[in-house]
Amino acid sequence: MQVNVLGAERRRRWSYDEKVRLLEETLQAGETVCGVARRHGVAHSLLFTWPRRARQGWLGVDFVPALVPVEITPVAAPISSDAPQPASSLPAQRASADSEVIARTVPI
Repeated sequence: MQVNVLGAERRRRWSYDEKVRLLEETLQAGETVCGVARRHGVAHSLLFTWPRRARQGWLGVDFVPALVPVEITPVAAPISSDAPQPASSLPAQRASADSEVIARTVPI
């Protein structure tokens, strides 16, 4: 099996200074979190998450994503005639589909 990491990351990375600027903007008189978020194209949930992360000391820390998109390409392996073949009660097409689902949901 061959695994390739796909494409560029889609999520926007906000610098520490940008986060602080947006949070300060939400504290201005007459401003709402949703209004600031809408104006800057930010999910309003981030403007609630960033202060919590700041209190925990995590606001300026970048995280490496735990999951990345991958493409799994089956590679034919040579079959040894000496090794016993496992008995399968599933049809070949079904077994292939099940292994594909498992490969997509289990971190490698």
